[in-house]
Amino acid sequence: MATAKKLITAQLDLSAVQEFKGDLTEALTKFNSPEQIQNYLSERYSSNDIGELSIHLNDHIASFKWILPNVDLNAEKLHQQALEKAREKQYNEAITFWIKAISLNAKDPDYYFNTGIAYFEEKNYQESIENLEQTLKICPIYHKARLILGTVYLKLRKFDKAEYHLKESIYFNPQNPLAILNLGAVFSIQKRYEEGVFAFQRVIELVPSEPRAYFGLGKIYSLQGKIKQANECFHKTIELDKKGLLTQHAKRAIVAEETAISLNLKNGDTSAAAKERLDEKQLEAAFAEAYKAYLFGDYQLAIELYRKYLEHKPKDDYVWFALGESFLRKGQPKEAAAAFKQAIKVSPNKALYHKQLAVAYDYLELPEKAIECAEQALRFGKKDTVVYTILGKNLLKQNIILDAIEKLEAALKLNKTNLNAEYHLALAYMRNQDFDSAIDHLHWIMNAKIKTPLKMQAEALLQKINA
Repeated sequence: MATAKKLITAQLDLSAVQEFKGDLTEALTKFNSPEQIQNYLSERYSSNDIGELSIHLNDHIASFKWILPNVDLNAEKLHQQALEKAREKQYNEAITFWIKAISLNAKDPDYYFNTGIAYFEEKNYQESIENLEQTLKICPIYHKARLILGTVYLKLRKFDKAEYHLKESIYFNPQNPLAILNLGAVFSIQKRYEEGVFAFQRVIELVPSEPRAYFGLGKIYSLQGKIKQANECFHKTIELDKKGLLTQHAKRAIVAEETAISLNLKNGDTSAAAKERLDEKQLEAAFAEAYKAYLFGDYQLAIELYRKYLEHKPKDDYVWFALGESFLRKGQPKEAAAAFKQAIKVSPNKALYHKQLAVAYDYLELPEKAIECAEQALRFGKKDTVVYTILGKNLLKQNIILDAIEKLEAALKLNKTNLNAEYHLALAYMRNQDFDSAIDHLHWIMNAKIKTPLKMQAEALLQKINA
């Protein structure tokens, strides 16, 4: 059933094309008249006979109209059902409805765009790309798809494609800070520092309270050796980061200047007078010093500095977590577990903390506690290969074999090179009397290119099966 047409409009700002230069900028320099520009834009954004495109040029703004001649009512009903599911974050169900809508009307860009977003939310980036690319193939002025597509390519480190789509997004919406922020990240990664500084400063002009722009700017200044400017940006990040997502990264990134390093912390001076002398910047500098010690393998110094920091700020969950990580690296899982428990006490809903506590309990060979913490990590969204491996391995220790197999298979699905999961899955199949499957996984370990003690264990297990 066909009914009214669907209209999509967009405006392309030619001044933004000059601000963030790309292939469109270069192309437009070749034309001297509005008619030439209009003809070029019409050719560039034509949609191969799908839909009707019209362009009106007024000063520096090109106004586009794209009309889809046929709208299927049944497809639209499915589209609305899909949107409802997406709002409830039931993305797989939403995708099913959109795929059905596409089967009824394969020329509607809305369906592909929303499917692309749903796949993006599910971290299925390849399917997301395919749907977003199809959106643009049908309707090249569908600039919202450009932003998501550029973001996906940035995550996949395909920087040329990310830059192209993010710039196109900005040309159509120069006031969108997220597109400019992501473009600044592309420039920063590619060491195009001047362009990166310009992008991040532009974001700050648009949204003065955006901590991510200050953090990006600080990283560039740090790489350029502009320590004072870098630290000012990192401190601003901490000040503005209300959700706490960047605070710890900013604290790590602060470059400790000679006058800022807290000698009181290093010398163990915890007197009342010393504590009064410790201002916020000194604590942040000490945190940065502890993190650097951790990075360079001096775990004992990191532990000492983190402990002293916590004497002044005992409710900093991330520092408890960092202390736990340092203990783990030093081979002290019992102390690590205690630190992770403190982190969870301060911030009980952070999946990463539950995951690392599960790791500590796994080292301590406490299967019941490891299972409990791994399940908590899953509950709070940490569904990675390590969590599933710990869960499967410890379920196997409890002789819960079928559940162990399920979790270890999930671990391998997420990372096919996870030899630890591979080995324990072979053990689980042996316990389940499925020797053929066990042998397959053991052969996979023995043929792996990396060197690991698991190869010897796999060979011993094979001999046991064949005995």
